[in-house]
Amino acid sequence: MDGEPIDPTIRRVLVTGAAGFIGRSVTQRLVDVGIEPLRLDRVECDPRPDSVSVTLDLVTADLHEFLAEVDAVIHLAGTPGVQSSWAEGFEVHVRNNLLATQRLCEAALATDCRRVVAASSSSVYGDVADGAALEDGPLTPLSPYGASKAAVEHLLHAYEARGLSVAAMRYFTVYGPWQRPDMAIHRLFRAALGGPAFPLRGSGEQLRSFTFVDDVADATVRAVRRQTPHSVFNIGGGEVVSVRDLIDRIEHLTGRSIAIEQLPPSPGDPGRTAADVGRAQAELGWNATTSIDDGLRAQWAWHADQRHRESAAVAAAAGRS
Repeated sequence: MDGEPIDPTIRRVLVTGAAGFIGRSVTQRLVDVGIEPLRLDRVECDPRPDSVSVTLDLVTADLHEFLAEVDAVIHLAGTPGVQSSWAEGFEVHVRNNLLATQRLCEAALATDCRRVVAASSSSVYGDVADGAALEDGPLTPLSPYGASKAAVEHLLHAYEARGLSVAAMRYFTVYGPWQRPDMAIHRLFRAALGGPAFPLRGSGEQLRSFTFVDDVADATVRAVRRQTPHSVFNIGGGEVVSVRDLIDRIEHLTGRSIAIEQLPPSPGDPGRTAADVGRAQAELGWNATTSIDDGLRAQWAWHADQRHRESAAVAAAAGRS
């Protein structure tokens, strides 16, 4: 399906969190479809000839000058992580997820920026016992992180009522090259390369709808170019895979055994996530096109290349000493 018609006037898009691994893929996708990205992050973005980058904090910076220069925003900035959101960590999640989004939406309203597409998470659902989560279903997050993302969505709806065009993208367990080091697939590949043992929390029977980062970027860019009837979308891969199955697949792919450190279950960790993506299919014309095995091969190639670069750098340093 083709989904809603593309808005040809979206020519320049602000990307927050552009230095992150989803941000990298999203900015490249924008360039591929002929849209100029303006990249913002709290840390310095990698220099690229095809886009401008600015280093700032969304909570403290004056955002109006940047919003005035763009047609739309893809808001990926924030603090991720279920386990880091407990106890004192919740204050950081409120600041970087909720307050940053509120300031961005205020600036968008003030500057007539036409659309804000923001990253949400499957964590807003909590545990999906059976079937697949629907966007209109209940939100029962099991962690402060999930609660912060649900609050972000409520904020977006509040600004939508004031005339801002918004979309919340509920990403399901994104993986791929440049994935964060704290995430499971990154840790599994590092373990396969001789790094620390993989910390397996619980039985390993937890089920996840793993979604390749380039598929996520495609869906996100489609959302920013369309004025859709709905403002919330599930973005999930088609395969639901257990952590144990994931370990087996990575061992088969790499030809290496993975050392396991068995740990108790983590608080707030759902037993199952699964996405119904019918709305994204109908309104964005989107489907995940990368199988879990193809996506793992791509990430493994990236890890192997990173290891080669690290080894070359060490050898070069030793040669200079």
